[in-house]
Amino acid sequence: MNLFNLSYAFLWVMVALQSYFIIQLGRKIQASKGQAPPLPGLIEEDHGLPHGLRFPQLHFETVNRGSIDLRQLREQKLGFLIAFTDAKCSSCKSLYPVLEKFNKRNPHIQPLILMIGQQPDIIEIIKQYELSIPVANIASPTPFETGIFPFVYYLTPQGDVIAKSVVQHREQLEALLAQTLTSQAS
Repeated sequence: MNLFNLSYAFLWVMVALQSYFIIQLGRKIQASKGQAPPLPGLIEEDHGLPHGLRFPQLHFETVNRGSIDLRQLREQKLGFLIAFTDAKCSSCKSLYPVLEKFNKRNPHIQPLILMIGQQPDIIEIIKQYELSIPVANIASPTPFETGIFPFVYYLTPQGDVIAKSVVQHREQLEALLAQTLTSQAS
């Protein structure tokens, strides 16, 4: 075999190897584009009641919906979303529309807002944001081991804490709900 034929064979081996690596690189790029961007993480998830602990109160007198007993709803709901807010909290204002949309789209999960404040202020917020979600007036968040607002717990139908976080936006609520799926799977 002369030198020309040898170099010609070597050239085709190089073309084949280069083609193989370009195809592999293209597949990796395509696979990485197909992945969803990571959800925002939970904020202050170590705050509040410990995971697995029973929520200290499951019956509430609400301002806008009468009496609500979560124990009676456990057969109808997959879980409960308990949001702690303060009537004077400006950060909480972004949560109300998020919870209202969530309530309309997810009838199998019962949201409940536990709000600190004067009754007239709470009624004004209910009217302003047209809240159909039950809103209960609480004197103190201490029994629920939170003082951060807005703070949200996700409870199982039995009333056990399985996820918790500060929630102000839809993405944070989605991250909290994603955490509930992880907690329920384990």
